[in-house]
Amino acid sequence: MKRYEYLLLCIAVLWLSGARDAHGQNSLIVIPEKIQAWDTEINLDTIDMEKLPKIVTGGIFGAANLSNFLITASGEITSSYMRFGGDIGGFLDFHVTKHFAIQGRLIFTAEENYVKGVHIRKQLWSFGLDIPVYFMGRFGNLNQGYLQFGFGPFTHFTFASNINAYSNNPAEKMSAISTGEEVDYSHLYKLHDNHSGLAATIGYELALGIQILFNYQVSISDIVTYYSDNGGLKNVNAAIYPQRFSLGIGYRWK
Repeated sequence: MKRYEYLLLCIAVLWLSGARDAHGQNSLIVIPEKIQAWDTEINLDTIDMEKLPKIVTGGIFGAANLSNFLITASGEITSSYMRFGGDIGGFLDFHVTKHFAIQGRLIFTAEENYVKGVHIRKQLWSFGLDIPVYFMGRFGNLNQGYLQFGFGPFTHFTFASNINAYSNNPAEKMSAISTGEEVDYSHLYKLHDNHSGLAATIGYELALGIQILFNYQVSISDIVTYYSDNGGLKNVNAAIYPQRFSLGIGYRWK
């Protein structure tokens, strides 16, 4: 009996010794912990991937706007006053990283502007299309709400307006010349509808994809040209740059 007891004792000692690794830890406990840690890392990576936005998302928005002209020097138009208008359009976001995207917008605009000058007191209106491109920065949780802001260039195309209707008629100038009357060329001018400039936007997006947006854009191209004494065109010190503020809401499909 003692031999059997001794044999069983040796087998038990060998089994317990073999069940311990080089660090003196029980391998039967360490292996499940390693498997569990490895499984946890995979789950965390899966969660992070789910938080990443789609490469391309888009949405729609509408806004009220205020627009007028920035006048850098005195000319025929000396004052410009803001009037209300409206914007409506859509956007596409190209997500580069979680915190950076490139956004393009198509904005149909209706603008009004009251101008005053020596020979003019008129209400101007126009309908057009703006195409801004924003380089967007974002801070916050993309699934719970975040702050976004962006800067970039824009181009404006006018479909219809009465801006050129208030340029002085060159035919009247020629009529005055033919009758020998003295012509005052200083107030003969032309306003150009299309222009380009810089745009900025800031807003907050809620978890449901609803956005609150504030936008500003200003032209960097002068839209006024004056007639010269010989009947051609010339640039004078006066310069006019359209600008527009807008505040509205939008929705982005995630």
